[in-house]
Amino acid sequence: MQIEFKTRYKINNFFLYVFGFFKSLQFFGSLCVPFYLIRLELSYTWMFAIETIFSVCVFIFEIPTGIIADKFGRKISLILGSLLFGFSFLILGFFKTIPLLIFSQIIGAVGISLISGADSSLIYENANSVGKTQEEISEIASRYSGFKTLALLIAFPVGSLFVSSGIMEYKAALGFVFALTGIGLFVAAFFISFVKEPTCIEKSFHKTKSSLLENAKGCLQAFINPSLQKISLNYSIISAFTFLMFWFYQSLLFENKVDIGWNGFVAAGFNLGASLLLFASGFIQKKIGTKRTIFLSALIPGLLYILIFAFYNNLVVILIGIFGITMSKLFREPIMITQMNTQIEDKNRATVLSGVSMFSRIITAIFYPLSGLLMDTNPKITYLVVGIATVIVSILLKEKNSST
Repeated sequence: MQIEFKTRYKINNFFLYVFGFFKSLQFFGSLCVPFYLIRLELSYTWMFAIETIFSVCVFIFEIPTGIIADKFGRKISLILGSLLFGFSFLILGFFKTIPLLIFSQIIGAVGISLISGADSSLIYENANSVGKTQEEISEIASRYSGFKTLALLIAFPVGSLFVSSGIMEYKAALGFVFALTGIGLFVAAFFISFVKEPTCIEKSFHKTKSSLLENAKGCLQAFINPSLQKISLNYSIISAFTFLMFWFYQSLLFENKVDIGWNGFVAAGFNLGASLLLFASGFIQKKIGTKRTIFLSALIPGLLYILIFAFYNNLVVILIGIFGITMSKLFREPIMITQMNTQIEDKNRATVLSGVSMFSRIITAIFYPLSGLLMDTNPKITYLVVGIATVIVSILLKEKNSST
């Protein structure tokens, strides 16, 4: 029986890694800003307003979709999420009207909410079913993130090179890379269907009679439970601030007269750096401690935002800032999710993690409109504001004991 569990664990891991890879083939990833500003002819304010709709919708759907993951299974949630998310990209790829753009944001929000927390929960539960230690689970989670990063490493350059190649008319090409991303998500849904969830976890879904109120309480556990409160706030707020760089970097390259064909290579570069950090996460945590790792991965991005403000026209400094902030975000997430996972009951894990993701979306939704207005007025001030906020939060939410 133990051999059967180990075999199933290995098969599950394989398909989870494949799922993470295809889910992350984001051919559009380094072209979001030109997509909005050039293909759709919108301002930064409108661009971030539309993305705010997406974030608000994710916030609304986090709890209901968490119920699906906890009651019917992580796999079902991931399949549905991938299909809906993929469909939203097809809409973005072929249509330009505002109503359809808003509809795509709503469908995409449902999709990503179904995925949010479910994949990391399934990874944890699969490894936990064969008795893996917390350190080993952290390394597995980091490896999963590494496969996702590898997909980005491939997709970003391919997307930007295709758009800049002239094979297709520029604006049409910007839409095509979104549609191609949707197809990748459909493939991801196919592969995750081969995963078999651990038996003990599967039974808990059907024994748990979840109501919306019960799941809302589970969602709030991350901010009510004293042992989860600080790390949940740290993850949510810093994640929101550092996520903004995935939008800012394209503007920074454009403002420094870098050809759009290089966007994908810059994105691939910081994802490669993050991938190397993720594979070395176990070693790094052993050397400097998990809490110190978490603190530095929050403080450094804040300082780099401020550095970008101070050296706005220096391309070398700009690249250092872009790489440092994005790599820190990608590196710290699996470490912090694992820390939270160890303190959450199996039956509520997906819901609690969805709550953390939900709060992160709230912070992002608040900063999106402000960022859009500031970017249309004075981009430099935007980086300074985000940088100062990130530094303050990293210090306020620092764990007292940084040696473990």
